[in-house]
Amino acid sequence: MTELSDTLSSDGTEVPTFTSSALKGLLEGTDSGLALFNPKRRLVYCNARYRELYGYSLSEARSGVTLEDLIRLSIARSSGDADSTEETINRGLERLAAVGGYSFSHKSSEGVELYVHRRMLDDGQVVETVRPAAVQETGITDCARFQVMANAARTHLSHALESMADGFALFDAKDLLIAYNRRYIELNPSIADVIAPGCSFTDLLKTSVTRQSYMLGDTRPEDFMRWRIKEHHNPGQPHSQLMANGIWVKSHERVTADGGIVSIQTDITELKKRELEILEVSEQLRSRNLHFKAALDNMMQGLCMFSPDQTLMVCNKEYLKMYGFSPDVVKPGITLSEIMDYTARIRNYASADVDLARTERLNQVRQDKQTTIYQHLADGRIIAVTHQPTQGGGSISIHHDITDLRRSQERLECYNKQLEVSNRELQDFAYVASHDLQEPLRKIETFGDRLKTKYGDDLPEGGQKYVERMQSATSRMRLLINDLLSYSRITTNAKPFCKIDLNDCLAGVIGDLQIRIEETEAEVRFKDLPTIDGDRTQMRQLLQNLVSNALKFQRPGVKPVVTVTAKIVSNGISNNCILWVTDNGIGFDNKYKAQMFTIFQRLHGRGEYEGTGIGLATVRKIVERHDGLVDADGVEGEGATFIVTLPVNQRNNAKIEGRTDGKICTHHHSCG
Repeated sequence: MTELSDTLSSDGTEVPTFTSSALKGLLEGTDSGLALFNPKRRLVYCNARYRELYGYSLSEARSGVTLEDLIRLSIARSSGDADSTEETINRGLERLAAVGGYSFSHKSSEGVELYVHRRMLDDGQVVETVRPAAVQETGITDCARFQVMANAARTHLSHALESMADGFALFDAKDLLIAYNRRYIELNPSIADVIAPGCSFTDLLKTSVTRQSYMLGDTRPEDFMRWRIKEHHNPGQPHSQLMANGIWVKSHERVTADGGIVSIQTDITELKKRELEILEVSEQLRSRNLHFKAALDNMMQGLCMFSPDQTLMVCNKEYLKMYGFSPDVVKPGITLSEIMDYTARIRNYASADVDLARTERLNQVRQDKQTTIYQHLADGRIIAVTHQPTQGGGSISIHHDITDLRRSQERLECYNKQLEVSNRELQDFAYVASHDLQEPLRKIETFGDRLKTKYGDDLPEGGQKYVERMQSATSRMRLLINDLLSYSRITTNAKPFCKIDLNDCLAGVIGDLQIRIEETEAEVRFKDLPTIDGDRTQMRQLLQNLVSNALKFQRPGVKPVVTVTAKIVSNGISNNCILWVTDNGIGFDNKYKAQMFTIFQRLHGRGEYEGTGIGLATVRKIVERHDGLVDADGVEGEGATFIVTLPVNQRNNAKIEGRTDGKICTHHHSCG
């Protein structure tokens, strides 16, 4: 084989040089001109016959000179068209790259007709042979040799085509098929039985369309064929087509130098799948962005988000509306400093407040924690601006118009002051009721008793009735004053909460009501009541009111039975005690239960059952003070049940009026 060594050409390029004298002698002895160019198309070797036929000197056909330069020299010496020289060179190189070789006739500078053949080897080198046209016609030996060379070139070309990962087809200037590879058939399986050299592109396309190889959708077959033929003859950008077998094929076509058409087809199914996945993700992101924007624009608060350099990234409609901003001015890209300048220009702040508002807002965004400032606008509105830093140095600002809230707070403060005055007046009334009213009432009772004792027998029958009515009225008056005093003392005489054993508390109540229980032959049942936090005096008063109420409203001829039960339930946040007080008395219609807990409200006349209508109202007020609930359920003629729900632990809300420390007494015997 040929031995090569590397030398440098005149332009510094490395070119191989022949060192085998035997091979060199063989090449110099042939009748044909022969030249070898490396893959960069620089001359490696040429024999003397090559220089002679072309008329090249040794300095012109030197190692390292390019094939293009030699072609230019030949065209110039043969009086060729200088304007088309570069086009001729490019067309020849394209044909060489496309089909691996080509032949042409050339007239030398001496007027000799030459036959030239150029062929590209597998490794990219180019071999050029030159001989006189007359020798080509009569040289049988050379013809045979060149035929062998041509067959070898075709074999190399065939192997190259079959090794391609893409489909390949070459059509001549008449659009007839010249060459194709197996991959081209794999991508177009419907024409496997008809494809052959000499078939026209139009016939192959018609077969594919007739056999429904393409997914055409709503496109008519004849329209698709017209479009495809036009694209084939005037190649532009590559186009993709979905085949009936589910494969996506991308076709890239271009025109060759001799007017033919090269078609390269690539299977892009996997690429299309990735594109569809990306498209699906993009659609999901677009949908999420739409939802996000809709959510922002439906917020009642203004929202804006800033980048680390305090450039606006996004804001909602309420933010623009709140400050009267134009969306053409306040939009992504504007800085917070520019927003503050703009809001000053449109007079959102009084002139005296502009600098303060700007400084306060810009200082806020420098904080690395959540902060809230309050902006007082020129129109009287108050905007609470909450700054929340985000990861990466950006921030989110929430703008809330709290004008109505502030006004409501001011009204509430005013109402609280009025309520404090009313409470003081109520306390004054309680004092008057317990002292000033009690004294004249005692005098009325005393003089009534004396009148009845000393002069009762002397009074006529009518006078005696008047005295009895007076005494009855004063008794009711004293009972009413005492009940009112008890009702008012729920607030004024409240005590700290402590642990209360409801069993002990109820036992004390039964002891207080023992006479009443014996008179009515009643039975009070209870067992295993829990221990809860509360005001001991008020809890005893609550149980006494409920039990005495059950004893009072008994059915005629039926011995009262009062049952007190309880259990602890949890709502997931705290534990509550539910207390049931059930009786077998006269009951009531549930449509009246709402008014039962209102002060002075009675369901029965005074002549039927005694009382002032304050007892259940007192129960409700005690329950409310303990942050509980009270309800009732009755059936006329069968009985009633009162349900009281109270927190087991009052540690978080165990304050009383006038006391804010929230302390709870933990000693059973130290609280009254």
